[in-house]
Amino acid sequence: MTNENQLIIALGYCIFMLIISFIYFKYPPKKINYFYGYRTKRSMKNNENWSFANKYAAKLLINFSVYSFFIPPFLYFLYPKNNFLITIIIHSALILSVLYFTEKQLKRKFKEKDHHKISN
Repeated sequence: MTNENQLIIALGYCIFMLIISFIYFKYPPKKINYFYGYRTKRSMKNNENWSFANKYAAKLLINFSVYSFFIPPFLYFLYPKNNFLITIIIHSALILSVLYFTEKQLKRKFKEKDHHKISN
């Protein structure tokens, strides 16, 4: 595979992931389910957590997908022969970081709410 093909395929992958992210943002899951959406123990605790987590994760996915468009052109000059592979690895790490950031935000937001319920 030529270096230019690596670049084109990597950018195509970024476009595909951005489209998936927009679909997830535009059509978030309405009810807690085990098939579609941001599914962790904390997010599935109640509908408020579920709704918040899915909106927050979708926004992060869109942001990370947009940022990932800078990866292939940058890698084209550094590692042109492994552009696609490195792009997928970096983007996968960004997707996994959505778990960390969303859980952190869920914990912060709903810990504060639980704290207010206790003090009232």
